Amino acid sequence: MAMLEVHGLEVAYGRVKAVKGIDFSVEEGQVVTLLGTNGAGKTTTLRTLSGLLQPSAGEIWFDGKRIDGMAAHKVVQGGLAQSPEGRRIFPRLSVEDNLMLGAFARRDRAGVQADLARVFDLFEVLKERRKQSAGTFSGGEQQMLAMGRALMSRPRLLMLDEPSMGLSPLMMQRIMSTIAELQSEGVTILLVEQNAQAALSLADKGYVLEVGSIAFSDTGQNLLSDDRVRKAYLGED
Repeated sequence: MAMLEVHGLEVAYGRVKAVKGIDFSVEEGQVVTLLGTNGAGKTTTLRTLSGLLQPSAGEIWFDGKRIDGMAAHKVVQGGLAQSPEGRRIFPRLSVEDNLMLGAFARRDRAGVQADLARVFDLFEVLKERRKQSAGTFSGGEQQMLAMGRALMSRPRLLMLDEPSMGLSPLMMQRIMSTIAELQSEGVTILLVEQNAQAALSLADKGYVLEVGSIAFSDTGQNLLSDDRVRKAYLGED
C-alpha cells in the first residue's frame, strides 16, 4: 500500500465542485507533483488532505489509516504536514517562536531540539536571525521559515503549496535544492508548484489537474518531454 492513497476525492464549495473524483497515490520516499493552472483544484486538494476542508465524497488513506474527516491537528499528529500557499507565517513572532509552533503537539523535548537544529542546518539564515521578528524577512526567507515550521512536526509526508511563488530565480533554486535534500533524507513530498520545469525535474511522478479532474499522469521525466505539458506549462510550441 502506498503511503498516501486518494480514491474518488470530491470537494465542493457550495454547488461548485472544485475537485471532481480524483485518484492518485504517493509512495514512500517519492517526490510527487500536482500540476495545473489556477483554479484546477491543486490547493483545494492539499487543504482537504490536511483536514482543513471536508470532502463531499471519496476516501483519503495515509499510512494505512483512513483520514478523511479527521481534524487538522490530528492529521499533523499522524505525520502529514503542510507548508501553505502564501507562507502564512506569524510576522510579529520571532523566527524561533514560529518554528516552535510547528512542534505544538509534540512532547519529546529532546527530539524537538534535535529537529530545530536540523532546520537551522538546512536554513542557516533562520539560525543567524532566530530572535528576529519573522515579518522583517524577505519572501524567500519567509518560505524557508514556512518549510522549517512544517518540518518541526517531524512529518512522514510534507506537502508544499507553491513554494517558489514570488521568489527570485536564485532563491527558487535554493528552495528546490532543499526539497531534493529532504527527499535524500527520507522525507516523502507532495509538491504543488507553478514552475512546471522545476517541479518535474525533481518529481518521481506527476499528475496534471485540469478543472478539478486528473487529465493525465506519468513520471516526472516523461511529463517533461510530453507535448501537452510542454505547450501548456513550459511555454513551448
